Amino acid sequence: MAERALTLVSERFLEQATGAAFPLAGGQHVRVLTPNGPQVADFDVFNLHNPRETLCSSRTRAAWGAHLTTGHTLYSTPPAERVIMTIVADTVQQRPSARGARSHDVLFGRCSRQLHAERGHIRPRGCQEILADAIAEFGLGPEDVHDPFNIFMKTGLDADGRLFYEDPDARAGDYVELRAEIDCLVAISACPGRSSGPVGHGLGIQVYAAVPG
Repeated sequence: MAERALTLVSERFLEQATGAAFPLAGGQHVRVLTPNGPQVADFDVFNLHNPRETLCSSRTRAAWGAHLTTGHTLYSTPPAERVIMTIVADTVQQRPSARGARSHDVLFGRCSRQLHAERGHIRPRGCQEILADAIAEFGLGPEDVHDPFNIFMKTGLDADGRLFYEDPDARAGDYVELRAEIDCLVAISACPGRSSGPVGHGLGIQVYAAVPG
């Protein structure tokens, strides 16, 4: 069935090291953009009506592999294990590196204040804290933050099986767009870490709904 025409419902800009959470009704789309240049987005998803059901990176990885693009779906945690979002567009020109790194992963967990400290970087908040602050208004706590879909992050596994990342392939104007298959709560962090490249540029967030009729 052909996709229905969409109309813009809302839009916002997230500076690097900030985040937001918002409901997304089933059938609505969220577009995550890099309007000014590369910026990694940590993307969490909850069932709006039962937030114990969340994005399951391992189940999604089992279905599609470590890196996602147009046509791939996000699965939720057991026992539901159902499709909760579908990627309907991805404008990033993939440039796999010599080490095999690719964009948009479900490999890395979210960064945190503690993780940055262990690496010698003093940051007041990592994505763990940014996402926790964003979902607080919906009655959720730090313990509800889960491993994300890392949009625009370019990652891989080295010969020793260790995770690594490289500067993103995303350029100014690129976006990834997802359709909600159930009523969702979406939380997004514009990651404060080095994975966005030497300079983070912030994220654009747009929500679209199908045109009535």
